[in-house]
Amino acid sequence: MKILNDLTGLFDFRISIQYIKNMIKKVLNFIKENNMLQNGDSVVLGVSGGADSICMLYVLKEISKFINLKLVVVHVHHHIRGKEADGDMEYVRKICDKEHIPYEIFHIDAKKEAIARGMSEEEAGRVCRYECFAKVQEKYNANKISVAHNLNDNSETILFNLFRGTGIKGISGIPMQRDNIVRPLLCVSRKEIEKYLEENHISYRTDKTNFETEYSRNKLRLELIPYIKENINKKAEYNIVNAGKMLGEIEDYLEIETNKTYDEYVDENEEGIFISLKAFEIHPAIAKRIVRKGIEKKAGKLKDVTAAHVESIINLAKLEVSKSVNLPYNIKAIKKYKGILLSDLSDIKNEKIKEIPIIVNNELINENPYNGKFKIDFENNGFSVDDIQELLYTKWIDCDKIGSLTLRNRKEGDYLVVNDFGSKKKLKEYFINEKIPKEDRDKVLLLADGNHIVWIVGYRMSSYYKVNSNTRNIIKIEFYN
Repeated sequence: MKILNDLTGLFDFRISIQYIKNMIKKVLNFIKENNMLQNGDSVVLGVSGGADSICMLYVLKEISKFINLKLVVVHVHHHIRGKEADGDMEYVRKICDKEHIPYEIFHIDAKKEAIARGMSEEEAGRVCRYECFAKVQEKYNANKISVAHNLNDNSETILFNLFRGTGIKGISGIPMQRDNIVRPLLCVSRKEIEKYLEENHISYRTDKTNFETEYSRNKLRLELIPYIKENINKKAEYNIVNAGKMLGEIEDYLEIETNKTYDEYVDENEEGIFISLKAFEIHPAIAKRIVRKGIEKKAGKLKDVTAAHVESIINLAKLEVSKSVNLPYNIKAIKKYKGILLSDLSDIKNEKIKEIPIIVNNELINENPYNGKFKIDFENNGFSVDDIQELLYTKWIDCDKIGSLTLRNRKEGDYLVVNDFGSKKKLKEYFINEKIPKEDRDKVLLLADGNHIVWIVGYRMSSYYKVNSNTRNIIKIEFYN
């Protein structure tokens, strides 16, 4: 019996050694194939104490024998789970002391951070963790940060984003690396990780909240994916991840094309991000990406921006009248004459400026606070009524009908003549009929003769001042933005 027990122990030991070799080899090959880590790299490890991060710690410790990695561990205590979280912290400390790996421990109040940052606790915790990683990276002069997402996390992320409504980027999955952040365990499943730890007698901490199905992500992990594997395809997770990888390659190509087109059709200025209507005439795949990139530049993130939000802006661009759409992160998309303006609601002000007198002189250009110029020319030499074009930013006016011109915003009592019969309409009514957003009305440029609006710049002029066959003196007024 003793001989049998010895043989069994030897047999189990050999299996364990073989499995260690396979696991290390698999992750090492994944690292090399994707150029994640180089010989001599200094790497910050995000370690919670759970199976994934503990596995990452031990695997990279073994791999460091082959490519000489310098490791430092970071553990962040979120102060949410009480004594359990205290136990996680002490366990990580114990492991690092045992393995002679330097470590840094941070304490954050995730609930307070969530309120201060206007985020969920989960999102605030994630942001704070990466801030802690960055601090340690700077302190130790490290060049990489390694986190322990695995293959199952990837498939869950793809499905979760798909169900929430997202673009190709969202269903491409978790990136293997982005900037200085690497994920060396994306090539292995949770089952492989747990088996590796079990075979090598490595313990780990378990977060009980991972098994609470009131969280939608946990429902995916604990209920939906197991059902799919049992009833549809047991390799579903691998197939989901492979599909995500292929979409990721498409995403990379589209990103290159989007960047080229974005620079051509988008203007970033103090008012916001202005997307030319020409951008919406190209292939919808690129047009939608331009919209998403514009929102990301304005908001700094895309987490809550769905395909439906993007589609609403595509539809907004098709409208003839001025309308607007509210987006996440306090952003408003406003249809303008030549495009879509993405503006922060806090930047939309109703400040009026003082009136600027416009002197009718030949070849006079007036500078104004609207970041534009008015050019006024006399057009009396051989100019015909037939030469007049319908242009929004150039108008021909009967000079003899003008009293005194001023450039200003709207005032109480403003009106214009809307037809050749002399019918008057209040400026307020015109704005309402044309569906000009309320937040824009106090900023619309007006060329006024007292309360009579000669020209609503970018829209229309009063019929009273239009040139006709009886006009003797004509002025041409152009606005350059």
